[in-house]
Amino acid sequence: MVSACGSGTGGTGPVVAAKAHSHTAPLLVPIAGGTATVALDQIPTTLNDHTVAGDTAAGRMLGSAIWAQVFRVGPDLTPQLDTNVVDSAEVISLTPQTVVYQIDPRAVWSDGVPINADDFTYAWESQKGGATDVDGTPDSVASTLGYSDIASLTGSNGGKTVTVVFRTPFADWSSLFDDLLPAHIAARVGWNQGFDQFATGVFVSGGPWEVVSWQPGSEIVLGRNPRWWASPPTLDRVVVRAITGDGALTSALGQGQVQVAYPSGFDQSFIAQASSSSVLQSQSALGTRMLQLEFNVRHAPLNAATVREGIAHTIDRAGVVQSVGQPENHSAWEDNDHLVPNGEPGYVDDASGYAKADLVTAAHLLEQSGFALDGHGTWTVHGKSVSLNLVWAADDPWSSAVGPVVAAQLVAAGFEVAASPVSSAQLYGAVLPAGAFDLALVPVDANAHESVLGDVFSTSPAITGGAPSQDWSGYEDPKIDALFTQAVQELAPPRAHAIYQQIDQALWSAMPSLPLFAEPTLLVWSSTLSGVSDDPGGLGPFWGVRQWVVRGAAPTTHGTKDTGSAIGTLQRPR
Repeated sequence: MVSACGSGTGGTGPVVAAKAHSHTAPLLVPIAGGTATVALDQIPTTLNDHTVAGDTAAGRMLGSAIWAQVFRVGPDLTPQLDTNVVDSAEVISLTPQTVVYQIDPRAVWSDGVPINADDFTYAWESQKGGATDVDGTPDSVASTLGYSDIASLTGSNGGKTVTVVFRTPFADWSSLFDDLLPAHIAARVGWNQGFDQFATGVFVSGGPWEVVSWQPGSEIVLGRNPRWWASPPTLDRVVVRAITGDGALTSALGQGQVQVAYPSGFDQSFIAQASSSSVLQSQSALGTRMLQLEFNVRHAPLNAATVREGIAHTIDRAGVVQSVGQPENHSAWEDNDHLVPNGEPGYVDDASGYAKADLVTAAHLLEQSGFALDGHGTWTVHGKSVSLNLVWAADDPWSSAVGPVVAAQLVAAGFEVAASPVSSAQLYGAVLPAGAFDLALVPVDANAHESVLGDVFSTSPAITGGAPSQDWSGYEDPKIDALFTQAVQELAPPRAHAIYQQIDQALWSAMPSLPLFAEPTLLVWSSTLSGVSDDPGGLGPFWGVRQWVVRGAAPTTHGTKDTGSAIGTLQRPR
């Protein structure tokens, strides 16, 4: 494979470009319409990606295609106003913070109902905390961040002007009102389960695509939204299919059953097979999902910061990255910021001395905490061996690759380790909530807004807004909570970033978790498609799906030109 590697724009990481081959590539030209099939690891179980169950990578990707947007975040991790839906969004006052949204007069749901202030109101009331669904059960909310800070929301100008007044300042206000649901439908079918299955008249669209059919867990088909008022998608349909396993994915790509693949995990064999094909192209980048090692601070002896620091010093993070991350993306390296993935804007290296294992420093910290090595080189406390229960999701590719490596390093450092790989459903449904672990490998999703990780390092309702906390370690520090609150309310980005850096520095001292690395992404697609590219910041290939174009063989008439060069050119043999 001939690869062109360099820094991607806005932290998208190194790109593995289209391959060069020894034979002459066929002349391909754009074809109007057509269908592209995308392979993902899973199909969402619900298309309300604001619920706990729906807040998945696949749910966010598909939600971005069918629901109305206010701001979109692309590969450069910069929120950009979606001017197809909202003409403007402006902060008109800071005392109190007031934001005015002007909805495009043309914006309508696919059933003809205007997109208006009712949809904003429904999003706010459902996600501010304490709301109940149509059946009286509490609304399941992935996050109340920002919505819980809103004091009032009013519509005017026939519902096309929305004025939002905040009770307390919220710096990341551009993160709100993404993937708007149709209020006139949701109020009838329900927030929690109303979008769990395909039903006529339910999945009205506010985006360029609409749901044509859905087989939960298997396949979902998107077609053009006939009422979309802006530039329509080039393709007629996009089929999204659940395909897991490198073998099945390689076969589907090779046989032309899928044209785009975006696996959550992959190995060198899959990369080699994809790159050896004359009809496939690939792009690799560093994503915004960070794999971290969580310490259960509720359990002795891990309730002591010196013990956590000592254990962290036994981990060779550089070795983990070299053996697991770099074979798949050579630019992967250890992540030294709890809140920002390396390579992304705002990333700061606040770690010191945690790249390689430092057994001398580890021993000093552990002995200071009452640990002692016995005659077999095993760490003991009060004469008893220290046994650590390490858990991870066996069906998560990166965690399952890293788990045995970390376990082996801990054993080599003198600990007894009980490795406990479980399913993701068990990990997040039982093990982590119950605190039934000592150490856990947990991926953490970052994005353009550092505030989203507040609930990863705090259980305080003031930080989580009452929504379920992702702070599996149980770590709680009022000083850090106060810093998160201060950062969220700081409207000047440079000052807010400085506060977030203080938080990261404090986290390195307290060590509730040890960042390992940003997980690489891999996008593979057929050369019969152009316009395909990756957004490793969350939306994957779907951030630009409206621009995808099918390319077919050009007519053999003499003098025919390759008009495909305007939409993306395949690399020719050198």
